[in-house]
Amino acid sequence: MTYRGSQDPDQTRNLIIAGVLSVLILVGFEFFYNIPAQQRLQAAQRAQAAQQHSEQQQAGAPPPTAVALPPEQVVAASAAQRVTIDTPAVDGSISLVGARLDNLNLKQYRRTIERDSGEVGLLAPYDSQHGYDAFVGWEDRNATANAAGSCTANCGVVAESVWSAQPGAHLTPQTPVVLTFTSPEGLQVTRTISIDQNYMFTISDVVHNASAQTRTLRPFGVVRRDGKPADWLNSGIVHQGYAGAFGPRQELHTETYARGETHVRDRAQGKVTADAHITDAQGRGGWLGISDHYWLGALIPDQNEQIEGYFDSRAAANNQVDYRSAYRGQWRDIPPGGSVTYTQRVFAGAKRLDILQSYQHTLNIPKFDEAIDWGNLMWPLTRPFFTWLLHPLASWLASIGVSLNFAVAILLSTVVIKLLLFPLVYSSSKSMAKMRGLQPKMKEIQERYAADPQRQQQEMLKLYQTEKVNPAAGCLPILLTIPVFFALYKTLSVTIEMRHAPFFGWINDLSAPDGASVINLFGLLPFNPHTIPLIGAWISIGVFPILYGISMLALQKLSPPPTDPTQAAIFQWLPIVYMFLFASFPAGLVIYWTWSNLITIIQQYVIMRRQGVDTEFDKWLARIREKPAAAE
Repeated sequence: MTYRGSQDPDQTRNLIIAGVLSVLILVGFEFFYNIPAQQRLQAAQRAQAAQQHSEQQQAGAPPPTAVALPPEQVVAASAAQRVTIDTPAVDGSISLVGARLDNLNLKQYRRTIERDSGEVGLLAPYDSQHGYDAFVGWEDRNATANAAGSCTANCGVVAESVWSAQPGAHLTPQTPVVLTFTSPEGLQVTRTISIDQNYMFTISDVVHNASAQTRTLRPFGVVRRDGKPADWLNSGIVHQGYAGAFGPRQELHTETYARGETHVRDRAQGKVTADAHITDAQGRGGWLGISDHYWLGALIPDQNEQIEGYFDSRAAANNQVDYRSAYRGQWRDIPPGGSVTYTQRVFAGAKRLDILQSYQHTLNIPKFDEAIDWGNLMWPLTRPFFTWLLHPLASWLASIGVSLNFAVAILLSTVVIKLLLFPLVYSSSKSMAKMRGLQPKMKEIQERYAADPQRQQQEMLKLYQTEKVNPAAGCLPILLTIPVFFALYKTLSVTIEMRHAPFFGWINDLSAPDGASVINLFGLLPFNPHTIPLIGAWISIGVFPILYGISMLALQKLSPPPTDPTQAAIFQWLPIVYMFLFASFPAGLVIYWTWSNLITIIQQYVIMRRQGVDTEFDKWLARIREKPAAAE
C-alpha cells in the first residue's frame, strides 16, 4: 500500500474512512448475525405470541390449549401404540396413531459438549413441546373424511386413524416393520417401513380397494413443526426454515420461519386467501422439508411422480405457528378389487455432506446436498473449500489414525491456501520490501516539498517509476483475504462436521468461540463468559483472539510504516480492535487466521531479508545485542 506524507490530506482521509468502514462492517456483521441476544429474542417471541393470540381471537380461532407436555412424557404415555426404532444412528418410535414418525433421537450427537448431556432430539410428538413430525398417506377424492390415516383435502389435519402392527415389531436396518389399516370405505393399506444405517426411511404402500366402487386417491407427505426449535437462535449466517428442491426445473426453494409467521398474520388479516401457500410449484420428483442449523426433516417423493410441492403455515394452539412443507401426488383410479403401489422416503437426521451426497447420487435426489446452506453469494468459495479441501483432508487424516482430524485439517488447509496464493504474496512482499527500502528517499521528498503537496506527489511518482516499484501491489493479497475470511466463517458456521469438533488444549468446539478468557481466568473458573447477555461476546477475549492480535501487530512491523501520524495511530489500534471483534468468532476461524498470520510473517521476513531490507524485528534484535555490549 502507498504511504504518503502528512501533507497529503486526501490520502489520510481515505485511509481513515477505509479503516472506519472496515471496522463498521465487521462490527455490524458480528452484531446482527453472531451475538445471541437471548433476552431480546425472548421478548420478541413473547410479543409475537401475544399478537398471534389476539389475531387468532379476532379470526375466531380456538382458544389456546393447556401447556404442552415434554416429548418424553407424551411418548411414555402412548408407549402401547408405538413401534420401536433402533439403528446405529437413531432411536425412537413410530406412532400407530396416523403412522407418524414423531419420536426420533440422533445417537451420534449430543446436545452439548458434555458426554452426559443426552442425545439430540429431532422429531417429537405434535401435541408435545416443540412438536415436530413427518407423515405420509393418501387423499381419497370420494370421501369427506380421508382414508388410510391421511389428511383432509388441503392436507391440514391428521386423521386419528389407528394402524396395526405385528406383536413385537421392531424397526432396525435388518428388520422392516409392516403396518396395516382398513378404512370405513373399504380401502386396505399395507405399509412397509424400512430404514438404512443412517437417516433414510423408505415407506412402501400397497392400497387395495375392497369396496364395490372405484376409488380415486393420490399420495401426499407432510413435514410439520409446531413453533421454532427449542434451541433456535436468530442468525443470518445460516438458513433455518423451509427448504426443498422441486418444481419444473427442481430449483432450490427456501423460506425462513419469519416468512411463515408473516403468512399467518396475512391470512388472519385477510391479505391472502385461506388456501394460499407461501411457496408452491409443480414438477416431477424433488424433495422438500424443514431445515434447522444442523438437522433436516425432508420428504422425498418418487422421483417419477408429478407433484405439487408447497410451503405453508397455520395458526396453532398455544400461540404457536404450524410450519409445513408438503406435497401432493397424482390422482389414481383404483377399481373394485384393484390395487396400487407407491414408494416414498423420509429423511430425518444430520446434514452431513457425505451422507447427503450419497443419497443424492444413489437415489437420484436433486440438489439434496444443498440442504446445507452454502450461501447465495459465497457458495463458489464455501462449497469448494469444504468439499475439495477441508473435508478430504480431515477424512484422510482420520484414515491414517490422526486424532483431532478436523483441527489438523484446518492447519493443513491454511498451508495449502498459502501455497496457492504464494506467487501473489511473493510479489507483494517484494514490493513492500522495496517500499521499505525507499523510506529514506520518500522522507527526503516529503521534507523538501512539504509546502507543495502537488510537487511532492509528482516526485513520489517519479521515484516509484525510477525504482520500478508498484505501491499498490501490496494491496492485492489483502483484498483476496476478505472473501476467504467470509467463506471460511460461513463454512465453519454451517457444516455439522465442525460442531463439537475439538482442537488441542482447551478448545473443545471449533464452531464455538474460544471460552478461555481473562474473565474466567483462561478457563480456570467454571463458566463461559460468552453467555453473558449482550456484552459477553465483547468482553470475553480468549487466548486465540489475543494471539491473533499479537500476530497482527507483528505483521504490521514487517510492512512499511506509515509516515503520517494519523495513519500510524490508526494502524496501532487495529490489532486491538480486531482482537475484540474476533473474541466472539468461532475458535476454528481465529485459529485459522492466527496460523495464517504466522506463516505470512515467516514468508515476508524471509523475502525481505533476501531483498536486503532490515525489518523492525531485526532492529529489535540489534538493540538487544547492543545492551549487553554497552553494559560491558
